[in-house]
Amino acid sequence: MNQERPLIKLYRTRTFSEKMSDTFDFVRENWRTMLKFLTYMMLPLALVQTFAMNNFMTGYMSFSTAIDSANFETMLPWLSSMGVTMVFYFIAMILVNALTYTMMQLYEQRQERLQGITFADLQPAFMNKCGRQLVLLLTGFVLMILFALIIFLLTVINPVLSVLGAVVVILLLPLFMLVHPVYLFEKIGVISAYAKSIRLGWKTWAGVVAVITVLYIMVTIVESVVSMPWYIMLTLKSAFATQGSEPAFMSSFVYTAIQYLLGAVSNFFGNCMLTLLIIGLAYQYGHACDKVDGVTVDRDIENFETLNVE
Repeated sequence: MNQERPLIKLYRTRTFSEKMSDTFDFVRENWRTMLKFLTYMMLPLALVQTFAMNNFMTGYMSFSTAIDSANFETMLPWLSSMGVTMVFYFIAMILVNALTYTMMQLYEQRQERLQGITFADLQPAFMNKCGRQLVLLLTGFVLMILFALIIFLLTVINPVLSVLGAVVVILLLPLFMLVHPVYLFEKIGVISAYAKSIRLGWKTWAGVVAVITVLYIMVTIVESVVSMPWYIMLTLKSAFATQGSEPAFMSSFVYTAIQYLLGAVSNFFGNCMLTLLIIGLAYQYGHACDKVDGVTVDRDIENFETLNVE
């Protein structure tokens, strides 16, 4: 059934509508396989992540109260839960990026595409991409610190310069967006990956912004709808607890269990929805490579020469 669909090639010049249609066509063709492996990885993570998320959000609701009373001891658990929540977020980002790009790569390499694929087929490339994604994450932290220091120095010199610096950083962000597919798809060093991302992003800046903006809005809307029941339950409980008039049923096991399950569903869907952004960015990268570097032409020439030799 999947074989009846035309193969969605990564490296191909695309219009904006083709980038969107190829993104959704890839998901439509492979959603069962993707969901299976995402469930294996993301569901256990979401179940643990929800504990930290509930503590973080509960502390956030009462954050102003802690500041007003200068009771910083009550803020320490909130700060620790925020740290744990961020750690789980980055773990999810590493796993989802590595899994999605591994599946996209094997999709083109295997004659049967992703049909019948097992974790043993994914494991070598997946583990390699997890390590490379971790390198990207650490490098990104260093770059964020450098940008923050530059803006801080500009603020010290002149507040107006800091505003201009912040605007420049925002405008430059799309240049770094392609570094993930560049580094995970190619055998290239991290510095070279950033350099190539900047070069490709500079020449396809509008396309990167359009793809990221549209997909981000769509993902945000879906995530908001899914997380709304959990957020409402959490907000109501925190509001009554702050006023000291929490109804008995809100302290019951049933209410807590439902709130936890809704939080786990929210985290799970949030992690899974990242794949849409990742796939769209991958096809933007493939478009940029073909448009700027003529990757498809080079491959056709190589194949032609191989055919003549044989």
